[in-house]
Amino acid sequence: MKSLILFLFTFTLMLTSCNKQGQENQIKEREAALLIKEEKFAEKEQDYEALKMLRDSLKHLPTDTINAVKIPEKILGKWNGKMICTESNCSEHVIGDLRNDLWEFTGDHLKITNKSGGEKIYTGKYNGSELKLTSENNSPATNQSVITLQLSDQTTGRIKGSREFTGNNCISKFSVELEKIKN
Repeated sequence: MKSLILFLFTFTLMLTSCNKQGQENQIKEREAALLIKEEKFAEKEQDYEALKMLRDSLKHLPTDTINAVKIPEKILGKWNGKMICTESNCSEHVIGDLRNDLWEFTGDHLKITNKSGGEKIYTGKYNGSELKLTSENNSPATNQSVITLQLSDQTTGRIKGSREFTGNNCISKFSVELEKIKN
């Protein structure tokens, strides 16, 4: 009987020691998985800190790089715009097409309203003699439009320039002539 008890005791001891080995292996696996998770979290934390620094640097940019161009006071107001297509490989524009739109210059942007009431907003850069405006695209489906106006002599009440539409793998160019609307 003693040998049976001794055998059972030894067998139980062996089983529990095997179980402890399995538990130790599980703990080591969990520690390794936790270490991997901590490394991934540290990488994400570094990315987050870099994004915060970028955001903060954008907040402290000089105001002239953040704000849109200040349009010269001489051209503020409403203008009748006449555009004639001079070059095109787009299906929606044909050379000789004539468009008449209402152009309204405000302190920081240009709004062009076509005959059907559609509006497009432009912002850009002014270098003293030239105003270069770019359309603000609300969706990727809309064409990009760049307007370049020569502002050498605004006393005549007329401004000349060019407009270029880019999109759908094509380009259309227009000559632009603006005439100030008398109030």
